[in-house]
Amino acid sequence: MKKLIVSGDSNTDLYFRSSFHPDWDFSYKKWPEHLAEHLGMELVCLGRMGKGNQYIYHSLFDEIIKTPKDEIGLVVAGWSQAMRKDWQENDRWESTQVEQNGDLLSWVTKTLRHFISFQMLCEKYNLPYIHFQMTDLFEVYINGIKASDEPDWGLPHFQPYPGDQVKDTQKILNRLVEYDNLINNFIGWPGLRKEFEDQGGGFNVLEELLGENFDVQMERGLVVSELDDHPNEAGHKAIADLLIKEL
Repeated sequence: MKKLIVSGDSNTDLYFRSSFHPDWDFSYKKWPEHLAEHLGMELVCLGRMGKGNQYIYHSLFDEIIKTPKDEIGLVVAGWSQAMRKDWQENDRWESTQVEQNGDLLSWVTKTLRHFISFQMLCEKYNLPYIHFQMTDLFEVYINGIKASDEPDWGLPHFQPYPGDQVKDTQKILNRLVEYDNLINNFIGWPGLRKEFEDQGGGFNVLEELLGENFDVQMERGLVVSELDDHPNEAGHKAIADLLIKEL
């Protein structure tokens, strides 16, 4: 049986837990499990809560390198927010919600390099792959970011964007255009929110399926609750159905 290798953040983690609902049962199937079942593959799910794109890329890199290539049937990356920071301590991955060095344009550029490196790795070994923006790439940060519910991340309740929103947004959009002809097998490229639809913004998977605001999310019924906008059981099935359709 071929292996389906998947990585991502909390929206991909098979062992997701909710800070808002610590006593709720989240043992239902997540989208990687639905996808593996549909494809008839053995699932290797590397998704972890709170992780960013450096972790996502490196976790896939490590798994691909150590796995016999004829055993790999498909590799999937569900990319997260560009401003997250990941690092290793004694081989354990740690993360923080916002990188403290550099700026938003540099973080987006680093993420784009991860996209290209991921593609090159899979293409080097002739591995089937897809990738997509699971959640906001940069929009949630440039609009002012709310602190995570993870207490050890230590952010204030609201952190306003420190730069020029209009100018920096345009810089990022220009950077995405620069990378446009380098991106392959990316569902919804470049993975931006609907507010950028007129500028070729594509879509990120969560907004596309779960809804772009609270009212739509509640109407569609695909999120955990009015407090927690992670996909619920039906939401995970919807993500899997979208990927199956694209495949």
